[in-house]
Amino acid sequence: MNEPLVSVVIPLFNKQDYIEATLKSVVNQTYSEIELIIIDDSSTDKSYQLAQEYLRSHSERFKDIKIRSRGNTGQAGARNDGISSAEGEYVAFLDADDVWHPEKIDKQVRYLMLNVDKDLVFCNYFMFFENSLKVKAVNLSPIQNKVDSWLLTVGYGGLLESTGLARRVSLLELGGFESNLQMCGGLDLAFRFKDKGTVGSVNDYLCGYRVTKGGWHNNKFDLIHSYDLLLEKKSLYREYETKARNYLQIHLCIWSFRKSSTFKNALALTLLFLRHPFLFSSYVLSTTNRILFATIRGVIFHRDASLMREMME
Repeated sequence: MNEPLVSVVIPLFNKQDYIEATLKSVVNQTYSEIELIIIDDSSTDKSYQLAQEYLRSHSERFKDIKIRSRGNTGQAGARNDGISSAEGEYVAFLDADDVWHPEKIDKQVRYLMLNVDKDLVFCNYFMFFENSLKVKAVNLSPIQNKVDSWLLTVGYGGLLESTGLARRVSLLELGGFESNLQMCGGLDLAFRFKDKGTVGSVNDYLCGYRVTKGGWHNNKFDLIHSYDLLLEKKSLYREYETKARNYLQIHLCIWSFRKSSTFKNALALTLLFLRHPFLFSSYVLSTTNRILFATIRGVIFHRDASLMREMME
């Protein structure tokens, strides 16, 4: 039986320090039928050139390689370009600074082949922090509950942009990523799959997520803007809107206090607690449990994490 083709889509923008490690993790996949698609979003460093050079010496590994540069419109647009170019039965997404376990694609393809009612599959992942040996292990089961937690900012994200593998037909039917939701595009797409009841997860740690101080996840202005667009324009989120906005406010207030423990930030935190004591306590308890269990799992699965840490170096 021939293995179905998997199209791996990598949006690329100014990742010259990481792109070779990312590509190496794709080259080392145990799954053989891979089409590689790299969409460079007008990088201003050497990312595009380094990717081209690396792939010239590994071209025989892939069934096809599509690599091109385009005008800068953001990651969502780059991923949608990749989906449009894909010829595989399945599409896997990978950010240009993350890495995969060698069996990542193989295990997820087997999952979708066995679970014909599912269209999108996630996997657990490790979080690696810049200039630190600490690691957190994020478990995404049960995935339906985790998508809700992601929306409410009380759970680690599903990281669809690096852990997700989907049926291409279903991606096209859903319209791919919303181009104006740069920060929340993965969340939105995951939620739409969940709304259809077609999302699943492989209970293995198969992805390494690189957390850097200058990473986009720290851009709270983009986060607020994307959340406004997400919650205001989609009836799908109407029942979650009030709680999501309150939780986001708590999240931002705590983040500001941790970043700068000034009297002003302490006062804002206190007033927010007095205004919403139950909601505030619920949020803190949920996020504390999330961090605690991810840290404990990071210790338990330290040996597995070490493999992916080495891949990132």
